[in-house]
Amino acid sequence: MTLLPHAIPHVDDPRVMRALASRWRRARTLLLLSAGVLPLTTGLVCVVLAGITGIWWSAIPAVAAVACARALLTWLRRNGLSDPHSWLPATALMTGTQLVLGVLPGSAIALRLSPHAALAVKALCALGVLSAGSSGVLARMARRALLAAPVLELGSTSFPLVLAGPGARVVIGTDRIDWTAKRTGAGVSFDRIADVTTEASGLVLHTASGAWPVPVRDPAAAHALLRRRLAWWEEQRLAAAERERRHYLDLVASLAEISGVGMRGGVGVTVDSNGVTTGIALSPAVRDLDPDVLAARLMDCAERARSDARRQVEDLVLAHAEKASH
Repeated sequence: MTLLPHAIPHVDDPRVMRALASRWRRARTLLLLSAGVLPLTTGLVCVVLAGITGIWWSAIPAVAAVACARALLTWLRRNGLSDPHSWLPATALMTGTQLVLGVLPGSAIALRLSPHAALAVKALCALGVLSAGSSGVLARMARRALLAAPVLELGSTSFPLVLAGPGARVVIGTDRIDWTAKRTGAGVSFDRIADVTTEASGLVLHTASGAWPVPVRDPAAAHALLRRRLAWWEEQRLAAAERERRHYLDLVASLAEISGVGMRGGVGVTVDSNGVTTGIALSPAVRDLDPDVLAARLMDCAERARSDARRQVEDLVLAHAEKASH
C-alpha cells in the first residue's frame, strides 16, 4: 500500500502533472518523513520506554503516541493533501501531543521505575524530542518545496496559493480570492469576477458591484496565475454541472424502468414510478366473483402496486444520492 500517491493529487491534466512532477517528488519525500517516518519513530520510542519498565500501565503513553502518529497519517491521506498550508499546523499539533502524552510521561515513568537504565531512557527521550521537533521543520520544507515561487501550472490545481504583497497577504483559493492589507480584509468569489486587470500596485478585480484593488508584489505574475485559476475553476464548474446532468438523466432513466406489482386472488395490477396503472391481469378464477368483490380486489392490488413502486423509488433515489456524494 502506498502511503502517499506518487502522482500529484487532484490533477488530471498531463501537462500540469509533468510541470509539477519534480516539486511534488521533493514535497512528497519531505511529507513522508514529517508526517509518517518521524511520528512513527516517536511512537516507537515510547514503546521502547514502556518495554524498559515491563509494567503494563506504563504502555499508556506509548498507546497515545502511536495513536497520534496513526491519526496524523490517516488525516493526511484522506483530507490533508489538498491543503499544503495545513501540513505544518497538523504535524506540529500531533507531534506536540506525542511529546506531552507520550515521550515526556513515558520517560518520567521509565526513570522512576528503572533507574538503572537512566542513560538509555535519556537517550530515547532526546530521540523522541528530536523526532517531534524535526517533523514540523520538514513539514514546512514540504510546503515550500511545492508552493514556493508559484509557477503558472499551480493555478490548475486545488492547492491554495498565497502571494505576498506590500503589506498584504493574498490567498487564491479554489473558488474565491481573499486578501488582507493594513489590518483589513476582503474577498471576492470567482463567480462575481467579470474581468481582471493590472495596475502598478497590484491587481484590479472588476465585479458588478465595482472594482476591487488587490495589492501584490508582482502584478503580471499574479494576473497570469489568477487567470489560470479562474479557467481551472470554470472547467471544474462545467464538469460538475455535466456530472449532475448525467446523474439526473440516469435517475430519470432508472425511474422509467420501475414497475410496481400488486397481486391478490387471481388479480394483478402493475403501475409505473408515478403510480399510474400500466396493466391489469385477471385469471379465469375471477369470472364467478361478485363485481363488488372484484372491484375491491382491484383497488387493493392497485394500492399494493403503488406501495411497491414507492419503495423502489425511495431505494433508487437513496442509492443515487449516495453514489453522487462519493
